[in-house]
Amino acid sequence: MRLIFSIFLTLSSICYMLAQQPYSDDYKLSTDTSLSERITDEKKSWSNPKKATIFALALPGSGQIFNKRYLKAGIVYGGFVGLAYMFDYNRDSLSKYQAVYAAKIDGDSNTVDLFPNRSEASVRSDRDFHRKYRDLSLIGFVVLYALQAIDANVDAHLKEFNLNEDLSLKLIPQIYANRPGLGMYNGFSLQYNF
Repeated sequence: MRLIFSIFLTLSSICYMLAQQPYSDDYKLSTDTSLSERITDEKKSWSNPKKATIFALALPGSGQIFNKRYLKAGIVYGGFVGLAYMFDYNRDSLSKYQAVYAAKIDGDSNTVDLFPNRSEASVRSDRDFHRKYRDLSLIGFVVLYALQAIDANVDAHLKEFNLNEDLSLKLIPQIYANRPGLGMYNGFSLQYNF
């Protein structure tokens, strides 16, 4: 089941990468180049979103570094370290509780019981708890891996987003302002330009 899921995730990631539109540098191209030259130039070079996505899929966090989002890369690495710790802790605890549970149910007086004051149901509950969180940490790995690749792609696409100076929203304090019909007042005004 895990093999099928990993193959599905790999194939869907490859399809996702190939479905992206090429990075548009039309504003940089001169009007002298013909359409066929522009198409071949775009096919020759990788686009920035495609590079960021491939880097992120090859090594988690490198897509964020490619986009110069170093804090996001640190968050990605911290997430992977936390999930690895969670997986290791729960795997070790699961094997310990599995051994204790096996010792409790075998009925052999020669086996050493580490928790003599606990019932079978209590040990089984703890075993199931650690199995659940071990499995959740594996799912967390897959989700974090996918999210960091998507984030690198979206961030690279948004780099070409042009925010014009005419588009602004300002909060302006009004202290002892005088308006006709209102008189003197204190407050804030919201000014937006578009």
